[in-house]
Amino acid sequence: MSETSEKLLYVISAKKELAWLSFKETFDYLYNFETGVKEENTDKDGIKNKRLQAIRALDSLGHCDFYFSGDSSKNKVYAASPVLVRLPSAGFPQAILAGARSPVTIKQLSDACQSAGDRINLEIKEQASESVLIPKRVAVQAEDVRELEAIASALTIPFIETPSAWSLLHFAACIDDYLATLKLSNDRELNWKHQTFEPSSLQFKTLEKTDTNIRLSRYSHPSRNTQSYYLWRDGMCTETDLDWGRYTVLKALRRNVLSYDKRRFTMAVPASANLPRLLERSLTLCSGYTAKYVKKLPHDPQIQGFKLFSAIPPQIAEKTAYKLGQTLLQQSLNIT
Repeated sequence: MSETSEKLLYVISAKKELAWLSFKETFDYLYNFETGVKEENTDKDGIKNKRLQAIRALDSLGHCDFYFSGDSSKNKVYAASPVLVRLPSAGFPQAILAGARSPVTIKQLSDACQSAGDRINLEIKEQASESVLIPKRVAVQAEDVRELEAIASALTIPFIETPSAWSLLHFAACIDDYLATLKLSNDRELNWKHQTFEPSSLQFKTLEKTDTNIRLSRYSHPSRNTQSYYLWRDGMCTETDLDWGRYTVLKALRRNVLSYDKRRFTMAVPASANLPRLLERSLTLCSGYTAKYVKKLPHDPQIQGFKLFSAIPPQIAEKTAYKLGQTLLQQSLNIT
């Protein structure tokens, strides 16, 4: 990856907030520049998928917040305030740089580290090879927490001593909290083209009928390029969030899909069953690396595509699964 990987965050940081159309145009321009593809030859579906991946990555790394509503003209991208976030790792205290960033930020951080003493280790690494336009992981390791505080003070940014991975996990709702906010109604089913979430493959498919009293359906608007998700139970329905909706069905059917390797501190999440935003950010801020994508795992060949989160303490893995009504599957995740 070239320095282009930093430029998307530079633009968002400089603007502080960006309308969705501006973000889309900026991403598409930088993506075409990075890949060397001319605009007229762009694979629209391919770039859309890469854009969605970038959105989740920027959000989960704590660089940006995304606001989406039913009215696309009101969709916004906000740069998060810069902060040093402590990682929940054993040994010497470590922190990563999250939030807004400019072309001089790394130099300023390097100078602050040198001023703090010769025992400070500044590490800058690229994200996973499949990541596109995702800024580098910038991590600082010190021998004492007070040194991290001094570095943050020199940069006039906050240092969060309690690992944000823990704070976010405790703050995030659990699935029962989410379900308590839903109100089922006797509304008739939309006559739009729709597909149903299949729990075995975790894919949306055109199904004639289901054998359970609960289902999640995706409806495509007949004239707009938008989709809506409805949760159905015993003939009643309610509009739902996609991520929570999938785990609602999986919980009801006792379908466990989250795996954990306690020897490698790695957690596997199906790419077709993304975690709700705060839970995904919690896992990502255990390491500061975006999740690594693998095509399949041997223990569940029905599911195609997994995201591997690294440096996950066992307590965080267990708590994440509990929040989603899942029983964690203990598996070897020695992926080569």
